[in-house]
Amino acid sequence: MLTFVDMKDIANQLILKWARQGTARISATQDFTRLTLDTIALCSMDYRFNSFYQESMHPFVEAMVNVLAHNGSRSIRPAFVNRMMYQANAKFVEDGKLMKRISQEIVDHRRAHPKEKNDLLNAMINGVDPKTGERLRDELVIAQMITFLIAGQ
Repeated sequence: MLTFVDMKDIANQLILKWARQGTARISATQDFTRLTLDTIALCSMDYRFNSFYQESMHPFVEAMVNVLAHNGSRSIRPAFVNRMMYQANAKFVEDGKLMKRISQEIVDHRRAHPKEKNDLLNAMINGVDPKTGERLRDELVIAQMITFLIAGQ
């Protein structure tokens, strides 16, 4: 699944980004978030967020960061306050939908363009339960993809 070549490729992108910035300030936190998620996505799904080729984070990464921050904030506030945060709650729902939509696009692309690759996405799409003979439904594949990226982060 994880290959040294894939991991080296993403690490080289980070180093090149830092080299291009010269003496400008570097946001290590953001860059290491990009490094982690780009590496996981490439190695497990053969998908490139290409985070180091744009100023802003990939929409999936941005949505995931927002969801994690929202959940962290919710955990320290009283429930009645959380219920009154209409805009934040709406943003949370939209970010969740965005992550699911992008994940569905990745699954759809892999189904339309199959690859003989020993990665997590192929295992989830093509794997068969030995007892039941069933395959994972797309919504379960998507949920696992999102969970894998969040857990890796």
